[in-house]
Amino acid sequence: MDNFNKSGFNRNAFGDKAGWNHWGGRFWGAGWNNWGGGWGGWAGPVFWPFLLGDVLTFVLWPYDYYDPFWAYGPGFIFASIFAPGPYFGLDYGYGPDYYYGGDYGYAGLPNIYYNSYQGGGAGSRARGQNAAKTDQTDREALAETNTAAIQSCTGLAPGVTNLPIDQIRQTIHPTADQQAALDDLNAASSKAGDVIQASCPTSVPLTPVGRLDAAEQRLQVTVKTIQIIRSPLEHFYSSLSDEQKQQFNAMNASGKSGGSAGNSAANLAALCGQQSGGFINLPVQRIEQLVQPTGQAQLNTFDDLKKAAQSASDQLQSSCPTAVPQSPVARLDTIQARLSAMADAIKSVRPSLENFYASLSDEQKAKFNMMGPPPQSSSQAQTQGGGQQ
Repeated sequence: MDNFNKSGFNRNAFGDKAGWNHWGGRFWGAGWNNWGGGWGGWAGPVFWPFLLGDVLTFVLWPYDYYDPFWAYGPGFIFASIFAPGPYFGLDYGYGPDYYYGGDYGYAGLPNIYYNSYQGGGAGSRARGQNAAKTDQTDREALAETNTAAIQSCTGLAPGVTNLPIDQIRQTIHPTADQQAALDDLNAASSKAGDVIQASCPTSVPLTPVGRLDAAEQRLQVTVKTIQIIRSPLEHFYSSLSDEQKQQFNAMNASGKSGGSAGNSAANLAALCGQQSGGFINLPVQRIEQLVQPTGQAQLNTFDDLKKAAQSASDQLQSSCPTAVPQSPVARLDTIQARLSAMADAIKSVRPSLENFYASLSDEQKAKFNMMGPPPQSSSQAQTQGGGQQ
C-alpha cells in the first residue's frame, strides 16, 4: 500500500500492510479523505482517524512519514466541516433514502460493503430503500465497520494502541536508566490514549456546526496529549548517546530505513504550503450548487462565510514549517503549533457558519446537513473505488 495516496487515506508508520488494507477497505469505496471523489476526514463519528498515530509518526520518524500528518491542510479541515463523512451505522442502514437521489448526498457514490454504485434519480431512491432493508449479515457488517470507525479515535493505527517499545529496545539497547525513561514515555503514551478515549464521540454530528465543534474538540484534545508526552519524550531522547540517536532515527515502526532529510524537508514545506492555499473553491462551489442561497440576507451571510474560511486558510499558511525540525521534541512542538492553528482557524469560522446556517430554510438546512461531493459517473467511481495495494 502506498504511504500517501491522494485518492484515499494516508498510512502512518504504525501497523502493517494487512491491517491498513483491512481497515481502509471498509471506508475506501466512499472516498475517505478525498473531497474530489469522496468525503472529508470522518470515519463514522470520528474526525481524523488515528490522529495520534499520525502525530507520533512525524515526531519519531519524519523522513519516510512526514505526509500522514502534513498532507491534511485547510481543504481537509473545512471539507470535513461542510460535508459529513460516510456513515453507515445500524440506525442509518445504508443512509437515508434521499442520500441516493437527486444531485447530492450519496448519489453516484459506492456502497462501501459491496463496491456497487448508485446512480441518481428515482431508480437510485428505490435501490436506497431496498438497501436499507438489510438482513442480519448486512447488519453485522455495518456493526463491524462502525466499531472499526470508533476504534480509530484512540488507536495509533489499525490494531495498534501502543508504541513499539520492544522494537525500540532491541534497536538502541538501552541502559537501566534509559530503560526507565523509555518506560516513562510508554506510560505517558498510554495516559495520552486514555485522555483521548474519554473524549471520543459515539454519535455522528449531523449539522455543519456540530461537525465544526467535533473537529475543534478533537484537535484541542490532541494538543493536551502532546503536552502529556512532551517531557517524557525529551527525557528519553536526551538520555541517548549520539550513536543511539542515529539508530533510533533510522528505525521506524514498519521496518523501513530512514529517508532523505533534505528531500523530506523540501517536500514537507511544499506539501503544507499547497494544502494551505486555495482550498475553499470546491466546498464553496458545492454549497452554492446544492444549497442555492437566495435573497440578500443569505447571499450576505454566505459571502461572510467564504471570507472567513479564506482568511482562516491564509492564517494557517503561517504554521507551515520550512524545514523538518532536527529533534523529536522540536517536531512535537511544531505539531502542537500546527494543531493549535487549525483549532483557531476552525473557531474563527464558527460565527459566520452559524449565521449562514441560521439564514437557511429547513429544506436548505437538510441539504447542507447531508451535502456530499459532486456526483460521479459510474466509470469515475469505479476508477476510484479500488483499495490500496
